Amino acid sequence: MNIEKIYSTTRGAIIVGCLSLFAGGFYAFVIAAGCRIAFKLEETTALIWIGGPLFVVFTILALIHLPKYARKAGFID
Repeated sequence: MNIEKIYSTTRGAIIVGCLSLFAGGFYAFVIAAGCRIAFKLEETTALIWIGGPLFVVFTILALIHLPKYARKAGFID
């Protein structure tokens, strides 16, 4: 395995990982904020009990589905 292949693989993993974390955090925050407003919850309750599990689920889903779209967009090879 040459250095270019290692560099490309590392770059792709970092890009997909960072995008997944950002997407998971963004959507979890938006849904937790909506639930907080709709159900009159306290901020800590909404973030811990709604935002936390949603962050994990959305991050895993993004890790599964994002590489295909990142390749189509030209972010990774």
